[in-house]
This record gives sequence, C-alpha cells and structure tokens, in this order.
Amino acid sequence: MRMVNEKQRLQLLGRIDRILGSSFNLSKVIRMIYKEISKVMDTSNFYIAIYNPKNNTIKFEIYTIEGKAIEPFSRPLSGGLTEYVIKTKKPLLINKDLQKQCKKIGIVPIGKNAYSWLGVPMIYKGNVEGVMTVQDYKKENAYDWEDELFLTNIASKAAVVIANTRLVEEEMRRAKELAMLNKIVHRLTRSLNLNEICESVTESILEYFKKFNVAIFWKEGDSLVLKKLSRGFKDEVPRDLRMQFGQGIVGSSAQAEEVVIVNDVSADKRYISFGQTSTKSEVAIPLKIGKKLCGILDIQCNEPNAFDPDTVRVLELIADRLSVAFHNAKLYEEAVARSRELSVSFTIAQSLISTLELDDVLNRILDVIRTNFGYENCAILLVDKKSNELYVRASSGYPEYVSKHIRLNISKKEGIPSYVAATGKPYYAPDVSKTPFYVMGKKTIKSEAAVPLIVRESVIGVLDIESEKLNAFTEQDIRMFTVFASQAAIAIENARLYNETKEMSLTDSLTRIANRRHFDLILENELKRGRGYARYVSLAMIDLDHFKDFNDRFGHQAGDQLLISIASKLKSTVRDTDLVARYGGEEFVIIFPETPNNAAIRVCERIRTAIENNYINLNKFGKIGTTVSIGLATYPQSAQNAQELIHKADLALYRAKKLGRNRVETIS
Repeated sequence: MRMVNEKQRLQLLGRIDRILGSSFNLSKVIRMIYKEISKVMDTSNFYIAIYNPKNNTIKFEIYTIEGKAIEPFSRPLSGGLTEYVIKTKKPLLINKDLQKQCKKIGIVPIGKNAYSWLGVPMIYKGNVEGVMTVQDYKKENAYDWEDELFLTNIASKAAVVIANTRLVEEEMRRAKELAMLNKIVHRLTRSLNLNEICESVTESILEYFKKFNVAIFWKEGDSLVLKKLSRGFKDEVPRDLRMQFGQGIVGSSAQAEEVVIVNDVSADKRYISFGQTSTKSEVAIPLKIGKKLCGILDIQCNEPNAFDPDTVRVLELIADRLSVAFHNAKLYEEAVARSRELSVSFTIAQSLISTLELDDVLNRILDVIRTNFGYENCAILLVDKKSNELYVRASSGYPEYVSKHIRLNISKKEGIPSYVAATGKPYYAPDVSKTPFYVMGKKTIKSEAAVPLIVRESVIGVLDIESEKLNAFTEQDIRMFTVFASQAAIAIENARLYNETKEMSLTDSLTRIANRRHFDLILENELKRGRGYARYVSLAMIDLDHFKDFNDRFGHQAGDQLLISIASKLKSTVRDTDLVARYGGEEFVIIFPETPNNAAIRVCERIRTAIENNYINLNKFGKIGTTVSIGLATYPQSAQNAQELIHKADLALYRAKKLGRNRVETIS
C-alpha cells in the first residue's frame, strides 16, 4: 500500500473535512472522498460500502478491481468480510490464507479471492456508516498495522462527512415528501372523477419515484377491478383485469387488509406476472376508509429490494389520500342530487389544504360548519395518547371554562365524543337526555352528533356538533359530517406532519434547542427590528473549555450528555425571549433582543457561573463538570450587520480563550 507522510495525511484529512457541506448528495460526496483518497494511495483495488440499517443492505458506491470502476450496486447483508467488519465494528486485516482465515472466523468471502485484504469500519457516534476496503489480488502481506491505522483515520473522518450528509439528505427527503404529498392533495381536490383521481395519483408517484410502475384497483363486491395502469406496464397486462380476493399479491393484500411487501417476487409463490416479467419487487397497499376496504394501490419495480420502510411509509401516506379521494368520488357518483352537500365538501377540502398550520386548520373547520350548516355549538376534540383522554383543541359557542378545562376519559366512555373515540364510529343522540353517557357542557343543548377523525385506522380526535333543538340532525347531515371529518382528519394530519417537519428543520437533534438555521433566521429578524426601532441586540458566543480532552477522557457519549446538560442550563438561565442555539460542535450562541452590552455582560457572567457549578453524573467517574468561555458583541456599537456581529463575538470568544478560559470578554 502506498504510504504517506504525516503532512500528507493531515492534508488529506483536511480536504475530506472540507467536503462536508459542499454537496447534499451522498453518492457525490462519497465520490469526492474517493477522489481525495486516490491522490495519496493506490485505489486500484478498493471499495467503499455504505450500510443501511433500515433494510439491512449494503451499497457499494465505489468499487474498483485492477483499476476498473464497477457501477454502484446493492445487496442484502450476508456473511461476507464486509458484513463481518460491520458486525464487529472493528478493522479486519488478512494478509495470507484468506479462505482459511475466513473459515476460522465463520464467514464466507464473496467475489474474487484476494491474497491480502484490509477493511475498516466508518463509525460515527457509535454507528457504522459503512466500510472502506483495500485488496491485493497478487501478493500476500501487502498491508501492515500502519496501513490499518492510516485507513482507520481516513475512515473516521469520512464517517463524519457521510453521517452529516445523510442527515441533510434525510431532512431534504422529508421536505420533498411533504411537498409531494401537498401536491397530491392539491391535485386530488381538483376533481371528483375517479379516473382523473387515479391519473393524478399515478402521475405524482411516477414524478417522485422514477422507477416505479403503478396499478390501482377498485373493490367491486368480492373482486378487484383494475382502474388505472401506468405507462411502465407492458401491453400483455389486460386493461380489464379483474382479480379475486387471495389471488396474487394484490388479492392477498385485499384478503388480509394489510400491506404486503415482496422485495423479491421470484421467491414468492403469490406473484402473478401477467406478462410483466421485468418486475423484481412489489408492494400492495390497501385503500381504506376507516376500516372499510375500497381498493388496492399496487406498486412494482424492476429492481429488487426497492421497498424499504421509508418508501413504504410514503406510499401509505399517498394511499391514505387516495382512499379519501376515492371515497369522495364514490359519494359524488352516488349522490349527484345532493349537490349542495357535495359542493360544501369540495369547498371544505379546498379551504383546508390552503394552510398547514394546525390552529388555522381547526378554526377553518369550525368556520365552515357555522357558515354552511348554521350550527353554532361545535368543537374539535383531539386524543391525548398519554392520558387516553379527549381535550378540546378548538371550539365555537361554548363558555371558556368548558372549552379550556373539559377532559373526557375514552376508556370510561365519558360523554358522546369519548364513546365515538372508543368505538371509531359516528354517534347521533337526537335527545341527549336519553343518552346515559352524555356529559353536559352547556345546559341548553338538546341533541348531539359526533364523528371520529380517523387517520390510518387510528382515531386522532372527534368532530362534535350540538344543537339547542331536539332531533336537529338528519341522516344526510351525519353523512356529510362523516365526509367532512375524513377530510378534516387528513388536513389535521398534514398540519401535524408539517409542524413536525418544520420543528425538525429548526431544532438540533441532540440538544433539542434551536439549530444554526434557526439562529440565522432569528438573528436577521432581530437586527431588522433593532434597526427599525433603534434597539440593542447582543450576541454571546459560548465555547466549552477543553471539550476535546473531555471527549478523549470520558468518551463521545459522555460528551453528548454534557452538551445536552449545558443546553438545558443555558435555556433555564436566560429569558424566554432570548434564543439559545447550537452553533456547531461544542459552540453555542445566545441572542439577547433589546439588551445593551452592560446588561448582556451581567447575564453572561451569570451563565458562566451557573455552568461552572453544573455537573453531570458519569457513574464510575462520579460527578464531572466543565467551564465555558464567552465572547460578547452588541449591535449597533460593535457591528452593523449579522456577519459583523458574529465575527466580533467570535473575536471576543478568542480573546476569552487566550486570556485563560472560563471568562467573559466583550468587544466593540
């Protein structure tokens, strides 16, 4: 193996460091790492394999044999050398008798036999990101412990870059998923025609998953009728295809009313090709409204192992929206005469998808009920999973004490809403005085109707409408409330997913405080306010003293525990109006709005003292603490914009470090 001197090694590690953030495409990042490695060592027989724990596969992003590059490929985990390194999380060096050595440790080498083999794990925060390997097909004893150490150093640095790129890829993927789901909802609400709905969903899936083929089946009696087939299917597949329950993968899914995932159709006897011989994997997802099956969404791919848990989760979300669209279309076809109600249903859908903020969604639901049905007493109750109770999240027409304090136990079926939540079925009480489990919220109420809000068979809440008249609701009203509730449930779920994704994108995953992106947004906003109203904005940059030594001595898990503890202490020491954020690594920042420099210094001293007296319990090491150095700068006396303010705070931090650490320094 081509050895390098210390200077070359450090330069290589520095170049790999700089790859972080240069691209958010994992394959591209790995190729960049490979390119840098190739500058200092022989990579003619070399590979980088990325481990995916979600579906237990490894993908060989880089693979060269005798200098020839092989196209990236994936395979399930088996019993090879690469898997051994992943399992043990340790380097493996075999310099001779490879077959014999493999047999000794209970593994079977895969591929061309090498005379010498060296593989090291790429580990970040205890997780194996993949394996980096060099091989020699001509001579034994090609590598030694120095080669192992050198490759391990490279792999450790590469693991950091790969892990962070994966995190960014995951965030971008979730954002893309949300955009795609919103696009589907927009498309679906444009039509109540079954064929157009199928076309819209098919187009959306093909846009997002380029390699998939889509088939949509509609339930008619005890059979499934093909309604839509994407262009990727061959002409041999009959367009009037009808399948019985239990027939093929599609029929099996319908019969069990469960998702059926087959990542290798050649090994599954249920698979029926209908001439589509190129299919390698298939997933069938039931389309259901509540607990009632209405069809099957079938996806096929020409590649094996195409359906990992994340992909199936997205397809299930699409199926949920398609189910609602199917249901609405069927109601429309069956009840054209009830044009007013269906028109309202369509208006509701349009209104709900125009916002993804949960409070806005709930208020719009109540507005539509009041405007279109004239019912003033209505509420949306959501399920508190921890206590198994319903609580009022939005209401109209009730006293404040009722809407704020009422909680209904679902297990005990306290009140009509909790009965509906427990059974998952609508309930109508034309005379509440004759309903034994009725709970009074308002003395003048005479009748009550409640329908469940259901997402994927789980009740997430209840839509409750009350009237001061007996027998106030008709069967038609209940039917419309049910349709409305199904749409509202999806809208509420969309809002929840949006808020969850939004929070994730602005929150540091370890410390659960604001991340760098959140900090940048808030700092710009606060400086705009400062300029507009001639107010001070102070910025503190905080760095843990000797954090690297702490990690080296106590380990990265202890380091993470310390970061979490420091973040918590910072949050509890400052005002609610101040923003605490993780800036990167062991650095934190705090924005102090409307705070002059002298006041900010006092707060920073309080923070420094609080952290100096803060300890974490590390079992065998006992209670361990740390100190921090703090740099402070203030707008407008120190800087005129965000970049300058950060720079000045950083200079002040550097001064604090230089002057002995565990101190606060400010700069003008």
